[in-house]
Amino acid sequence: MKKLNSISAILVFSFFLLTPVLSQPLNDITSPSVQVVYAAGEDGIFMKSSNAGTSYTSTLITSGDLNGISAAGPRVWAAGDSGRYLSSTDLGVSWTEGILGAGAQLNSIFFSDTLTGYISGNGGMILKTTNSGANWSALNSGVTFNLNKIEFANSSTGFAFGESSSVLITTNGGANWNAITTPSLSFLRAADVSGNEIIAGSTENVLYRSTDLGASWQQIALNIYSKPGINVLTILSPQEYIVVFESGTIWNTTNGGQSFTYPVNEFMDALNSVYVRGTRLYAVSKRHKMIVRSQDRGLNWSLTPNSSYSIHFVSILSGTFSNYNKILDMNYQKRGVLYALEKDKLYRTLNFGENWSVISTIPVDTSVRNSTQLLVNMRDSSKMLAGVNSFGPVGGEYKCSIFRTTNYGANWVRVLGLNIDYIGNYMNQDPQHPDTVYLGAKDTVFRSTDWGASWTKICEAPFDDWCDIAVHPSNSQIIYGSTNHFPAKLQKSTNGGVNWTYVDFVTDTSYSEMPAIATTKLTPNVLLHAQLSNNNLFKGLKRSYTSGNTWLFNQLPGTSWAIDIAKDDPNLYAYGSVSYDPIFLSSNSGGFFAGTPSTYAEQILYYDRTNLYVNSHGFLYKMRINYTMPVIGIENISSEVPGSFELSQNYPNPFNPETRINFSLPQRSAVKLIVYDVTGKEVTTLADEFLQPGRYSVNWDASGFSSGIYFYKLVTDDFYRSRKMILVK
Repeated sequence: MKKLNSISAILVFSFFLLTPVLSQPLNDITSPSVQVVYAAGEDGIFMKSSNAGTSYTSTLITSGDLNGISAAGPRVWAAGDSGRYLSSTDLGVSWTEGILGAGAQLNSIFFSDTLTGYISGNGGMILKTTNSGANWSALNSGVTFNLNKIEFANSSTGFAFGESSSVLITTNGGANWNAITTPSLSFLRAADVSGNEIIAGSTENVLYRSTDLGASWQQIALNIYSKPGINVLTILSPQEYIVVFESGTIWNTTNGGQSFTYPVNEFMDALNSVYVRGTRLYAVSKRHKMIVRSQDRGLNWSLTPNSSYSIHFVSILSGTFSNYNKILDMNYQKRGVLYALEKDKLYRTLNFGENWSVISTIPVDTSVRNSTQLLVNMRDSSKMLAGVNSFGPVGGEYKCSIFRTTNYGANWVRVLGLNIDYIGNYMNQDPQHPDTVYLGAKDTVFRSTDWGASWTKICEAPFDDWCDIAVHPSNSQIIYGSTNHFPAKLQKSTNGGVNWTYVDFVTDTSYSEMPAIATTKLTPNVLLHAQLSNNNLFKGLKRSYTSGNTWLFNQLPGTSWAIDIAKDDPNLYAYGSVSYDPIFLSSNSGGFFAGTPSTYAEQILYYDRTNLYVNSHGFLYKMRINYTMPVIGIENISSEVPGSFELSQNYPNPFNPETRINFSLPQRSAVKLIVYDVTGKEVTTLADEFLQPGRYSVNWDASGFSSGIYFYKLVTDDFYRSRKMILVK
């Protein structure tokens, strides 16, 4: 066994950023008490909070990845790749490392008390200790598939979950394990148990619930178009669950999954571990060194204080993609698969837009002017419809055509030709019956009930120049249509497109347009539309929470054009312009929009919380998110061992708003550096750690404090010193 010294303590607090942010993703989190939180992740990162997640220290305690962490009392344990196992007896200050099986993959660790613990891993591995991890013995799980998570309800009853359709249960402390078969879960990603209640979910977005320890199961319907994959499941109380999807979206239910709410969460990243400590919940990022928490039992989530994120867009595909049109769509059955239409070429990506290839060509007659729209069937992604503006054969001109495929683009057939100038974005499907498609063309509405194989004219509309069309997500009789007919108006039909009435219009009559409509299946009565006008007062986004009966307006700059709602989170709106650079995002259903440095937006596809795509002037762009979590409050400025304890006068002094405090330690010490106001009230703690001998420096940013006299005090087991400083503003 190898003894690891604690690397220079790294405090996270609200005052300053001293060093570059570490980027190690975090894999697991735990909270052994009300105030203490631990997290672990890749490259041996270990994070600790002593104030309920308000600030953290950050330390690298080993060279390999850590997949699981557990704690009880002053003891902390971690497990990871290559059989790596670490333990600490002093609240994570120093660590002892060993190997439990050469090359073994340790996925999860759980201690029910300071003595008894369990580890699960690949190949059906389950290990047990009864002496705080000094020795481990192998248990016979009876399976060979990978076990990703292990937990115990009490000293005798425990559960292991893995990459199979089975949940393992023991009632005798792990001596014997029996399989509980879950239905239709070929790849069990997440599960949790409380009492007799089990919830289990898969990467295929399937969620099941059992109230009799697996004797019977009920599928929980997830009202969502796409399949984001379930990453984490947590039972808070009977019928009260937290469901976390692979995209980072968090859903709540208090009635066993009969209905869900969608708490506001600014953390747009994949989450892969949630820990409950009373009313506080903590979760960690799968891709970043970042922690999100809830202080109200999961109703609202926020980043660690003073953390931040920035959004930018990168080009992922360039070509001659048509301006102003919806030529990008997604595969609703396979996560990460998208399609893009460039004139007559169909592109596909299998990895969220990182790489693309041409998979088919549409057989237009002689030439293609541009592609206008790509539509992928929500229920069967082998089916697609493509709108193109093209010239037909000699003797007859079809300016606009609809092509159809039922085999992922291997074969295309022209199913509709129209002698009109432009089709645009006027085609959409019924979410409840995706084979039913509506098309607005000039002053006519067409409908197909067989995915475009045949079309029927259903009305002569009292308007022309369609901009977009959308079907209500839960009521097939309600259809919305928008126009650029001055003044631009939004129409609504309540009888399947036969009759229409105006439900909104642009006051500006000189020039106006409603280029795009957006709906969401999660909140079906929510309706958005972009509003363009010559008058800046009318440019922006209209939103309705009553299926178009009443409206709220967000005035936003630019030429309003593209809008969308995240497929897995109805709180996330995106808005873009064809004449103004920023894309505006809202994480609270339009209550507030923030601009992001980006590019013009002629189409926005909000795939999910993590993935947003933009069609702009022949280029496709993808959203990138960078997170910043402040690290370090203490800098080790010298490892030379000083001859005595010292606490230097802060510099500068007086100061505004920052000052630096230096101190020296001749021996390894438990250090507290505390700031008090003139009344003797503690206002902040700058250090509360074990530190090795050396010289250290701390910067205090007092921006949030009022002018006056303050005192700072250094306390160790063998030293006590206090000094005065003055803040002048």
